[in-house]
Amino acid sequence: MAPRELVPPSGSWPALSDAVDRGDLFLDETVARQCDEACKQYIVKLTAHNRSAEDLAVVKGLGSFDTGIALAKVFSEKAAGGANNLVDVLQSHIDVVMQMQAVFQKFFTTTDAVDQDNAAAITQANAPR
Repeated sequence: MAPRELVPPSGSWPALSDAVDRGDLFLDETVARQCDEACKQYIVKLTAHNRSAEDLAVVKGLGSFDTGIALAKVFSEKAAGGANNLVDVLQSHIDVVMQMQAVFQKFFTTTDAVDQDNAAAITQANAPR
């Protein structure tokens, strides 16, 4: 049987996760750990930006005229609460990076589990009877 070509559509981390589970996708454990660490660091940055974006939702200082109030509302909704607002966009990025991280972790959590199983089997095989 010829190997299947893996070309998932953009944003298809769940499909890549399934490919790992089927054994169709491989990644060196060391590289997977480095990718996992990069994801952790990026999630921290995105989360900090997301918190800052929430603070931007309270726009003040544009005056008490109707146009100033309307403009403050537009800017506030661009930060949080409106269509395609920054808070939601940043959260969607966090969600994708978390999906990526879950895929990378499969390459070393599976290895760790196999190592533990092998160690237990060796211990059991060498145990006095």
